[in-house]
Amino acid sequence: MTRGIPNMQTAALSDQSLPGVTSNAMFPTTTGLEDGEHHEEEEAEGLMQLAALPSMTRIAPNGLYVQTDKVEVGCLRPELVSMIRTVENHYKRPAIITSGFRDPRRNRRAGGVRHSLHTMCAAADIQVQGVSKWQLADFLRSLPGRGGVGTYCHTESVHIDIGGERDWNWRCRRKKRKRG
Repeated sequence: MTRGIPNMQTAALSDQSLPGVTSNAMFPTTTGLEDGEHHEEEEAEGLMQLAALPSMTRIAPNGLYVQTDKVEVGCLRPELVSMIRTVENHYKRPAIITSGFRDPRRNRRAGGVRHSLHTMCAAADIQVQGVSKWQLADFLRSLPGRGGVGTYCHTESVHIDIGGERDWNWRCRRKKRKRG
């Protein structure tokens, strides 16, 4: 177990990696060379490896992964955090929270309903790299004691909350062509 990253294993630091950068599936490292390329400097002491981050994911103080530093997760209810941890354990990958707590004004701008559970720290929108929103939603719907699970047209994130059990899939509508 790594400090601040429960249930995630990371590889040991190599003597050639940057301080604080580990070689693991979430944050792979590269030398910046294409396969088969060789530079004389490779053999030089202290070759620097570049972190190849698939996204600018951050880890919040409570150990949850957030998409950006604007995603608020500090107040998320323990039941919700437990569901997110269950997702991480199931897929053996971090669940990236794309939306957590939203104040009423931010909630309106995001198109949230008036009494959204996001405004009560009881909902989150999440993604898991390499898992489709449909697969993730199906898994979330199988969890005992889960609340609402929803998918949306405009995002790969899946909504999960600890309210009453309900489901929705907001699919994209085709634009009607004007006749004329």
